[in-house]
Amino acid sequence: MNKSALNKMEKLNMLCILLIIFLVTGISSGQTTKLSDLTCNKYALKNLEMGIESENQSVRKSAVYFAGKYKVTEAEDVLIRQLKTEPESEIRILIGLALFRMNSEKGMEELHKLVSSDVNPKVRKMCCSIYTVFLQNKLNGDDNG
Repeated sequence: MNKSALNKMEKLNMLCILLIIFLVTGISSGQTTKLSDLTCNKYALKNLEMGIESENQSVRKSAVYFAGKYKVTEAEDVLIRQLKTEPESEIRILIGLALFRMNSEKGMEELHKLVSSDVNPKVRKMCCSIYTVFLQNKLNGDDNG
């Protein structure tokens, strides 16, 4: 393996370790801090964004799930950017669900584009379903929380 590939692997391993430490620390501390306190920390948000854009599929999936579960709206733009370039169909669906949980108008517009343009029929079907529920909630004045 060449030196640059080893350097990338070291950086990826460090990112994984930092993400695990971040998650374990939040769990073990009994959630004494609010999530908004964590996302205000520029390094925590930057680590989450790096996870969403990671080359490692499992790291990407975990970071996208975290952003959606905890409605980290500060990650909206990076999720939309990743949605446009994500090679894995199941992660594209997960990004759509994360943007739905965040009630992201911009995200839903991008998801709507995937309904007709994605090569995977499962992604098209799921995006259509997510977008339909988003529109129904919007008409009913419901929050998808």
